[in-house]
Amino acid sequence: MQKLLAHRGLKVGLQLTLSGVVLFMLGKDVDGSNVMETLSQGSWGWLGAALAVKTTALLIHEGRLWLALPKPRPPLRTVVSLGLAAGVLNLALPARAGDIAAIAFLDRECKVPPAVGTAAVGVTSFLEAAVFAFFLLAVMGMGAATWQGLVGDSNSPMLWISAGVGVGCLTLVAMAVAGRHLSQAPPAKNPVVDFIQQTIIQTSFIVTNARYLGIQTAAAGLQVVAVVAAFTLAMPASGAAVTDPLAASAMVLGVASLAAFVLPPTMAAGPAAASALVLPAFGADSSAVLAYAGTYWLVAHVPAMAMGLPALFARR
Repeated sequence: MQKLLAHRGLKVGLQLTLSGVVLFMLGKDVDGSNVMETLSQGSWGWLGAALAVKTTALLIHEGRLWLALPKPRPPLRTVVSLGLAAGVLNLALPARAGDIAAIAFLDRECKVPPAVGTAAVGVTSFLEAAVFAFFLLAVMGMGAATWQGLVGDSNSPMLWISAGVGVGCLTLVAMAVAGRHLSQAPPAKNPVVDFIQQTIIQTSFIVTNARYLGIQTAAAGLQVVAVVAAFTLAMPASGAAVTDPLAASAMVLGVASLAAFVLPPTMAAGPAAASALVLPAFGADSSAVLAYAGTYWLVAHVPAMAMGLPALFARR
């Protein structure tokens, strides 16, 4: 069975099939004319604003990747370009497989060793996830009644999110301490062990620099605010009416991000399922759910594809 699942074509087929089943189940009882009526109540102006803010968030993310690299850094333009190319792969492949491509691009084009690239990509992604987790905790705390209606006991997801962030922070602390000791040790003869050792050392250099860590965290916060703002603006753009657009869009974003580990975002099933799970708790009907899911998909994909596809094709 594992040999069969290792076949990439079969994996893609299973993902397409599962995505198709999810989309069919969500849309089979929805009147398409009602969805179009909901969309007609939206605004092209809000959609344009959402796309512009999402574009800004993408550029901030790639700037953070450049900032995570040790000096002397490669040209900013090159790092932004390869980061955007890898971002397209993240949309098409599950489990953020595009991050592996970013490490390979850094090695090939910028002569950044894989261990250094892995540390840079890892810290950049972790800080983004941690800041977004804290944002979710704040939103859930302010809207406890809504979350209780959505998940029953709102304390459970808050505990899981807090635990995840805590484990991540403890891991970084452990790598910071271990990196100091490993930096004094000779390189390992085994290439895999040496790669792990150098990755830990590079991560230690990053997270023990208080000034750098503060700048990266602030930039991550700016990026998270921009991303959440983009998907919040997508709410009036879609015509969907909900009681708390900020909280609703933040929760959809969180659930869709988790779904992306199984269902590639390009296949649309993840955002649609996340919208169907979250938005009814905020007063949205089935037509509004699909209208927002479609708009969410546009906001998530149009900026990334418009900037990332040319960058990706340039690397063929």
